Amino acid sequence: MTSFDDLVGRTWDENRLFSVLIELTYRCNLDCFFCYNDLGLRGKPLAFEQYDTLLRDLASMDVLNVALSGGEPLAHPDFFRIGARARELGFLVRVKSNGHALRGELARRLRDEVDPFVIEVSLHGATAATHDRQTRVPGSFMRLIENLRELQELGLRVKVNSTLTIWNEAETAEMYALTDSLGLPLRFDLQVSPNDNGDRTPLNVAPTDEGIRNLMRIEDARMATLPPMPDLVVTAAPSSKHCGAGSAAVAIDPYGNVYPCVQWRRAVANLHQRSIVDVWADSFGGIRRETEEAKRVVSSHPRGPLLNFCPGLAEVLTGSATMVPVEMERIANVVGALTE
Repeated sequence: MTSFDDLVGRTWDENRLFSVLIELTYRCNLDCFFCYNDLGLRGKPLAFEQYDTLLRDLASMDVLNVALSGGEPLAHPDFFRIGARARELGFLVRVKSNGHALRGELARRLRDEVDPFVIEVSLHGATAATHDRQTRVPGSFMRLIENLRELQELGLRVKVNSTLTIWNEAETAEMYALTDSLGLPLRFDLQVSPNDNGDRTPLNVAPTDEGIRNLMRIEDARMATLPPMPDLVVTAAPSSKHCGAGSAAVAIDPYGNVYPCVQWRRAVANLHQRSIVDVWADSFGGIRRETEEAKRVVSSHPRGPLLNFCPGLAEVLTGSATMVPVEMERIANVVGALTE
């Protein structure tokens, strides 16, 4: 039987575009402290007709997964037209939203017109003080919890994401308790990312070693109480490449720039000039070779099997997509020590 990891590895090795993240707009109704969007980026926004062409091209390439993101994607004036078109073309549609506006008529329209496979929202703490400190919008925590309950009642599928920070690391157990009470899955990311413009200010709230260790203990204890489940999270796909950036996935910003992934902000082309079909055919050769080199770097690293290495993030932090940043070394050492 072919495993999920094997299937993913094949998409990487055979350069089969599998997943596309589309950042529709950088407009947002929150003002998050560690938002990675480069709000100073300028360009000509893609028109609806161009999104329609993009989606039809992706369908012709047998792409499975389209994620609509931002900023806040619902702030785009054509969000529902684009989402409905993606649904009509048969994509598995994901929506990455802060959840602040997802209530009432908007929530019902999302269900009825887009019917996303999942809505991914961000939770930044177990208390209003912590969550609202990150969003910099008072009342956003209570509104999010109310909206999550309403989304559940409407039958929409929701996944909760959180970045571990020095602000929320003391509340991780309570955050799990909160999402458990809502019947929603919660996933933590240990890595705070710099802004896409290179600003490293967000790294000031990176979690402490003890905060990471505490989260790992909590997650280990939770896993011990759960029945075995198939692992659908790819940690080391059998491939010559470290990841699928530019081999199975791309990201597209509001101005048509095409990137290897959401964190690897090296634009290879622009959809105002070329179609995604042409871009995919001849613009990612260099990126793919770098993911092969990244595989060799990680494989030879003492913490290789545990290293949460991202070539895109490495490029921002070190100037090289194949150099391991100090911050990734730190996280790998903390996590690795817990398994020894």
